[in-house]
Amino acid sequence: MKKYLILALAVILALGMIGGAFAYFQDTETSSGNTFTAGSLDLKISDDDEFPPQDGINTTWSMDNMVPGVSNVGQRSVILINSGVTAGDHVEISFSHIIIDTPDVPSDTNPDSTPGEMAKWLEIESMSYFDTTFIGAHPTPGHTIIDANHNGFFDLEDVTLPENSLALDNLKVPGTLGHAQKTFVMTLMFNAGATNDIQGDTLITTVTFILNQNASQ
Repeated sequence: MKKYLILALAVILALGMIGGAFAYFQDTETSSGNTFTAGSLDLKISDDDEFPPQDGINTTWSMDNMVPGVSNVGQRSVILINSGVTAGDHVEISFSHIIIDTPDVPSDTNPDSTPGEMAKWLEIESMSYFDTTFIGAHPTPGHTIIDANHNGFFDLEDVTLPENSLALDNLKVPGTLGHAQKTFVMTLMFNAGATNDIQGDTLITTVTFILNQNASQ
């Protein structure tokens, strides 16, 4: 009996070894050349009706040898175009200033003027973007610029102050691939109340337009 059991066990082990050597057909194919290309959100701007639009422009608004109450720059505009393929959610606008205080002007009563001390005399007579009026007749609710520095008129300092940041945000976007362009318009004047502390000084203003893809930005 023991001989038969040992013989049977040996046969089972032998079959197990043979089974472990079996081969299976296999065919492998690959998916190659997969590419992932990001869309583009590409804001370009131009002065008035000048084309083609660019990635940046200079001296849209400029006044030299300003005289209080006399010097002004008429209506000037910046055209916004999204030349990319990705739609934006909203546009926001911001202003920033630096000042060059000329030290050798004897009549300058303050040789260390700050940007805001000069910007407050650059009066904004009108300002709008597409169908939104910030300053002018019938300002758009929610986007109305206020006299944040309380000097009695609207100026280039007002638009840099936190009280007006929301008014310059959440604006309509130009369409993709250059369609449905939007235009920003502003008229400036050197206010008649300007004082001697800015004589000979130069204010350099940068207007930044930001095209945002998402509402959370």
